[in-house]
Amino acid sequence: MFAWEPFLGRAGAWLRAATLLAALVPGREDELEILATRLRSSDKWQRADAVEGLARLGTGPAWELVVGALADPKGEVADTAEIVLAALDDERALKRLGGEDGLEAEDPRVRARAAELLGRLVRDAPPKWLARALDDDDAEVRRMAAWSIERLAAAGRAGEELRRATEDELARRARSDRDGLTRARALFAWSALAPAQARSAVEAARRERDPLVRGAAAALSERVLGADAGLAALETLAGDPAFSVRAVAAEALGEIGSRAAVAVLVQRLAVEGEERLLLAHVERLQALSGLKHRRDPRPWDDWLDTLPPDWTAPPPGTRRPHEASAGGTVALAGLPILSKRLTILVDLSGSIWNVRPDGKTRKEIVDGKLREALESFTPDTRFNLIPYTGTPIPWQEELVLATPTHVRAAAAWFEQCHATGSGNLWDAALLALEDPEVDTLVVLFDGEPTGGTHQRLELIVPLFLERNAARRVAVDLILVDAARRLERPWGELAGGTGGRLVSVSL
Repeated sequence: MFAWEPFLGRAGAWLRAATLLAALVPGREDELEILATRLRSSDKWQRADAVEGLARLGTGPAWELVVGALADPKGEVADTAEIVLAALDDERALKRLGGEDGLEAEDPRVRARAAELLGRLVRDAPPKWLARALDDDDAEVRRMAAWSIERLAAAGRAGEELRRATEDELARRARSDRDGLTRARALFAWSALAPAQARSAVEAARRERDPLVRGAAAALSERVLGADAGLAALETLAGDPAFSVRAVAAEALGEIGSRAAVAVLVQRLAVEGEERLLLAHVERLQALSGLKHRRDPRPWDDWLDTLPPDWTAPPPGTRRPHEASAGGTVALAGLPILSKRLTILVDLSGSIWNVRPDGKTRKEIVDGKLREALESFTPDTRFNLIPYTGTPIPWQEELVLATPTHVRAAAAWFEQCHATGSGNLWDAALLALEDPEVDTLVVLFDGEPTGGTHQRLELIVPLFLERNAARRVAVDLILVDAARRLERPWGELAGGTGGRLVSVSL
């Protein structure tokens, strides 16, 4: 079984059967012709199935067609090509990936897809390809190239040739790329490729203006600067003005797990002003200690006094499970809302308009639950709403205070929203992230994205975690009447961001 086979998406059973049937046709040329014809179908699901069938066929001409599918305008098809091309092991098709069908394509989205999958190929691509992608005009392409280098280094596949070809450009991007997110990723990649050489850049990044760069420095401090210098840097960054930097620093301190690192977390209990991060501190301390104290720092101080100077927390696999910290009384459809700086995303694609036995649609039920949640917000909460179909439909351009006027206006606006279409979660989430004040995304959906740049969970989950590495926006997910198989991948996304997942029936 191919690695992607458990994730065939929403294509109908008859389409999968047709692809498998095609595999039984005598003669590989006939099979190739059948799949090539299906790849030209007007039905995106047939095209996506054809891509998987071509990958199973595995011939040179089949792989060339898959490379070409990276340019398909539908995310379902292009995502499928990006996923299966990791198994590409044909010299001629590989050259096409480095040419006009891939890294030299006119469309930057195609170049970004090609640059991303270079970090997952079964065979090593020429290092000059990654060096060229690092110098691309498009920030997404540069960032994906850096991420590929980072993953290759982590897997022990970054040889001397790759280091010589890319280190200078990585260093330049890590120090001066005009895009903060790309600069942060280049810093991660350079630190993975050549940590000793990257040390000075990590030290300097702690004082940079862009919080994304400071967040990367926080994540890298202990690993690159060493135990003592790294801890000193994290103690400073744990009190950074930017929520995102403090969140990354706190996570890094928890990973260190020494008495000195835990002491910094305890100190932050008395001064942390953001509810979500304060609760994360409590949960992290509970996991490290096995204790059940809450947000009052005094019992934690008493515990610290009992610890010897060389104390370290038990390894993660042996720690006692912590209790989820209570976070106020606000909830949406059974999910506690822990943040005071959040954007709520609601999927308005097909399933929410299904009529229940009582004659109401799910949308009408969501209307009531959303209004109830909004009316429970404290006045110092800042929020926004982004329902989405094929495109995001933001209520406001940025977070607003939960005044009675704003709450009533938001609830009424959402209740009057009757948009329909596909469910483009990816672009809605990216729009929400454009507001630097957001610390939490709350997503209410059926767990089956359709449409948009990315649709396949195998890409959405790691790509979002990559984008979030230097910021740590929590993602809380409400799966509505979703298949159980979806809980695992979405749980990985929620858990990887410090968020939570609940499954409900409406």
